[in-house]
Amino acid sequence: MPEHVQIRIISLLDEASNSFEQLETLANRFLAEIPHDKVDNVEMRNIERDFMGENEQHGREMDHVIYIRYRTADVGDD
Repeated sequence: MPEHVQIRIISLLDEASNSFEQLETLANRFLAEIPHDKVDNVEMRNIERDFMGENEQHGREMDHVIYIRYRTADVGDD
């Protein structure tokens, strides 16, 4: 059976308390379920985004995002 690439994206807002630690915990839970030899890449990015707050005030927030790229024989929506 051919192998396929799946990417899992995990993100938490910076303003949540302990968000980096929570993000790391979630990523490690996913990685524990994936055979080590199937993982191609794990990357963390910080992505800034603009938003419109109350009273039409502009704001900027930082998201922490972890991308996990791995190979699997299963193709699914997860």
